[in-house]
Amino acid sequence: MSASPTDHSGEISPAHDQAAEVAHAWHHFRENACFFAGFLTIILLTVFAFNVNFGPTGNMVAIGVLATLRCGLIAYFMASLFKSFTFVFRTLIFTALFFIGMIFLSLWDSPLPHIGNPIANRNDQSTSHVP
Repeated sequence: MSASPTDHSGEISPAHDQAAEVAHAWHHFRENACFFAGFLTIILLTVFAFNVNFGPTGNMVAIGVLATLRCGLIAYFMASLFKSFTFVFRTLIFTALFFIGMIFLSLWDSPLPHIGNPIANRNDQSTSHVP
């Protein structure tokens, strides 16, 4: 005779460790709280830097540094979410390299002195494609 469908006495129940689950949850909470505190700090520094005049060059440096810090912190958070997904990392690395290449190309074609194409003769304005 077969056993009743509701009889689960032969199954082995998995160990349920409440203390380990709570410790694991607190570990993730501390990670996320540190991320939030760091991100909030960078946002508050951005607001503070917006209200302070560092000069024309200093303002650009402050904007660049704070934007880089924000992007780095977001990249760290995304990396912590996708720890085992190598495709995501490869895509992010390709995107970063593509972005750097586009910035390089835009600076290469810049009409600003000492930034643009070093090969072109800047003294000969007849060959310049910039109006």
